[in-house]
Amino acid sequence: MTALARKYGKSFSIALKAGLEYRVNFYFSVAAAAAPVIIQTALWVALYGGDPGATLFGFTFAQMVAYTVIAQLVSRLVRTGFEYDINGDIRAGTLDRYLVKPVSYFSFRLFAFLGDKTVHSLVTGALLAAAVAALTLFLGFRLTPGGAVLFLAALALAFTLNFLVFWCVALAGFWLTEIGFLFEAVRIVIIALSGGIFPLAVFGPTGEAVLGALPFRFTIQYPVELLLGRIRPAEALPGFLVALLWIASLFGLSRLLWSRGIRRFAAVGS
Repeated sequence: MTALARKYGKSFSIALKAGLEYRVNFYFSVAAAAAPVIIQTALWVALYGGDPGATLFGFTFAQMVAYTVIAQLVSRLVRTGFEYDINGDIRAGTLDRYLVKPVSYFSFRLFAFLGDKTVHSLVTGALLAAAVAALTLFLGFRLTPGGAVLFLAALALAFTLNFLVFWCVALAGFWLTEIGFLFEAVRIVIIALSGGIFPLAVFGPTGEAVLGALPFRFTIQYPVELLLGRIRPAEALPGFLVALLWIASLFGLSRLLWSRGIRRFAAVGS
């Protein structure tokens, strides 16, 4: 194992242990996800009027309930939290301890994020598998092997996109004194624009087309649509290419913000 792998492996290991120590908080957050699912399901029951053949926004009742349940779990899967650590390092000035060490701060935070998410992802993944089984049993939902494979691939892209989005937002701490409120505001907006609350079809054809071109859709709705079979495997490639384009763009933006922000940090610190 190279020295570089050992360094980032250690950050992954530390975050993994922390995730195991504070898993009760995570269990409560997962349990809290049940509330919006219940509320939204009650809303759809009322809107569909008990007609199993009715469709709204291109979804049957069974598809809408399945979308609601899976989207909630996916939103928990891709949720971040490292942005508060970055903001704390910038505000307290402890970022300089990383700058003088032979490590990349970006890579350090990335591996720490992955370590922290490992435990959460295993638990949420188990809940997702149970939810799919329940949907299959009670609503006739059918999972195809191709859809499952594409869902996992899209989920990897969703993790990457969400990490880069919140990395860029966190770097605003170089210019703003207090941005804790900004994280939650951005998170709420992103969940709404990514289809985490309702499918983007509720915004109408024009709104759906515009929002569908933004990176947020690929963090929740796109993986969910693949799992539900609303996007067939033969039609999936363009979406993956757009997601990869957004990842490259956000990575470039993150490098630009970092280079400018770190110069400001060094100037203020001196």
